[in-house]
Amino acid sequence: MAVTRNISSLLAVLMAAGLAACGGGGSSDSSSSTAASSSASSAATSSARSSAAASATSAISSAAASAASSTAASSVAASSTAASSSSSSSAALVPAAGASSIHVDTRLQITFDTVPSLGGSGLIKVYKASDDTLVDTISLNVFSTGSTIAPQYTAATLTANNTQTAIPTANTEIDRLGYGAGTALTQWRWIFYRPVSISGKTATIRLHDGVLSPSTAYYVQIENGVLSGTYKGSAFGGISDKTTWSFTTRTAPTSSSNVTVDDDGTTADFRTVQGAINWVTSKCGSAGSDSSCTDISVAKSILVKNGTYDGELFVRNINNLVIQGESRAGVLVRSENFDQYNPGTGGSVNASAYGTLTYAATGGNRTRLNGGRSVLLVEGADLLKLTNFTLQNTHVKNAWEGNTITIGNNNQAETIYFNSGSLSGGRLIATYMNFYSTQDTIQTKGWAWFYQSLIKGDVDFVWGAAYAILLEESELRTVVDTTNTTLGGYVTESRMAYGFPGIVVLNSSLTREAGVPDGATYLSRQASNFSSGYCSTATTTGSLANANYGCNNVAYINTKMDSHIATVGWLASNEPPLAASSTTGYRESGITNLSGTALDLSGRLTTYASTGKVFASTTADLSGLTTRKNVFAQWNGNAGWAPEP
Repeated sequence: MAVTRNISSLLAVLMAAGLAACGGGGSSDSSSSTAASSSASSAATSSARSSAAASATSAISSAAASAASSTAASSVAASSTAASSSSSSSAALVPAAGASSIHVDTRLQITFDTVPSLGGSGLIKVYKASDDTLVDTISLNVFSTGSTIAPQYTAATLTANNTQTAIPTANTEIDRLGYGAGTALTQWRWIFYRPVSISGKTATIRLHDGVLSPSTAYYVQIENGVLSGTYKGSAFGGISDKTTWSFTTRTAPTSSSNVTVDDDGTTADFRTVQGAINWVTSKCGSAGSDSSCTDISVAKSILVKNGTYDGELFVRNINNLVIQGESRAGVLVRSENFDQYNPGTGGSVNASAYGTLTYAATGGNRTRLNGGRSVLLVEGADLLKLTNFTLQNTHVKNAWEGNTITIGNNNQAETIYFNSGSLSGGRLIATYMNFYSTQDTIQTKGWAWFYQSLIKGDVDFVWGAAYAILLEESELRTVVDTTNTTLGGYVTESRMAYGFPGIVVLNSSLTREAGVPDGATYLSRQASNFSSGYCSTATTTGSLANANYGCNNVAYINTKMDSHIATVGWLASNEPPLAASSTTGYRESGITNLSGTALDLSGRLTTYASTGKVFASTTADLSGLTTRKNVFAQWNGNAGWAPEP
């Protein structure tokens, strides 16, 4: 649906949802400091494509808000309140036996008389009722049974490549995100995940992504031993018939481009954010089936109602998509994922007809499935907008189901990896957002704008190999490092592209949580030595190569800093490759404390000891980086980009 068709309902929808047209600026966290409130000017871009994209960007919030009205009018109400409510505590089975109008991405729930226990092996199966076709098999331990969705992942292969013992193999499955029916993707995100969770007396079962279809009848069977406990007055022995747990799914949404998600409402189109992503991608992605919405000029929207949404996410090959929360604090999208559980930063794998997935043990980790450690992985996307919700990676360093992990690489746990680095695309917008993690909270390529958002972390919590990352009127809050409370970590880790602005922190604040010590946090660091063979050539086409990236381009402008920031400012254990100038190196201008008093920066480290290179500056002229238009001026061959909230 084109943006202009929905503008008439914007005000009514916003009032009903309790939203303001420009979102809830600043931090939603009550302990946050107030970010600076000045805003940058904007201008239209010069190229035709840039103009169309800018128009779509300015209208994107309207399209997101209109999802509420367009979907509510067309959604089919559930026939059974107990069956449709995934949080119902009164129903023994959700969906209830015989229920209809069930969402295709529903989570199955079974409530016991007492707290149940989870077995170490066994299968949960879902069949199509019309012909008894097996549509999904959930294993409690793929390391003992192998994977049904990727048969080449046999139990023997998985076990041989699982070179660590700290993380239990029980309650482990493999999923392929983006597999939803009709998405037309040939590359999916493959990850390990925990298929069964127990909260109180209720066990929740997460089926594989995209296995259920609209308007279809199914039944569920559970092998004896998968779950143990008292169920309806007797010992639970599983479910082996076709009628005890049967249900029928609802019809498909009527809108291709505007849908809603609600974890417990009856009128929403989907129960999970990934379910909504799959649908909109199938219709409006670059290979979508609805040509009226595939173009970048057409905004697509997913409105997420208040609730908690567990699970990893995958966005691929779709442009001008907004994911908007009903409220910043009320919508929590989360999962626990980290480098030892799903090794690597992440990428999709060509798995058409089960393709050529590889098995690669990585030094004390389990099999690498390539899907990576972030909550949200994004590929091949331009103008992705996240607004007004909380995205959290819940991983706690060195803690996993009661086991102590001593391997250091378990700590990397991104909320988002925006792996779209096009010179003429690859734009990420995040407004009025919360990003919560510890190490590597945000990793991004391309061109990223964070506005009036709160980002929490302790090590490198803004990093990547990007052209430009602008953090404007935002708060970067250092949290306590649970592995060593005397450390303060590093706000950024710069591997920026040569010849581009890199990381710009503008009119923002650097704050800390209680327990973070004074003088222990660095503004940035070079985690690796990029001095040889890096930062010598500006990229003009293709992908970044060694000569194009690894650059220490970081600028703090008109930013407030608490006393947790180290006097020296920058960590120089590895030599930064670029010397300080108005456009390169580590730089600061207009720095104050949280009260607005100018800080004494005379103690800043500016010269690398062994070579005498001046890599940091407190006096460089940074006036060329004080507006969004200037920071993103080089986008699309200097056509430029000036995003608006």
